[in-house]
Amino acid sequence: MFYGKVIGNVVATIKAKGLEGKKIQIIRPVDMKTGLESDKFIAALDITDSGIGDYVGYEDGREAAWAFEPQEVPTDATIIAIIDNVNISGE
Repeated sequence: MFYGKVIGNVVATIKAKGLEGKKIQIIRPVDMKTGLESDKFIAALDITDSGIGDYVGYEDGREAAWAFEPQEVPTDATIIAIIDNVNISGE
């Protein structure tokens, strides 16, 4: 699982087959050890009902579609968790 912050959403009136009814969010990857946000962003399907400003866990690649099995969904990234709190122990 990777971590990111929701920074926006996508509104689409026409979607590819398999994406109908799916929420699309824009996320910025975050390094959870340092808290630094990447300068890149990713469009990801959302199964958690997260909102702008939420920290989330997401999967990318083939694993991103597993959240929708047995339905086949054409996705490269899927938000699978909302992160409420992070505890990092000292090294």
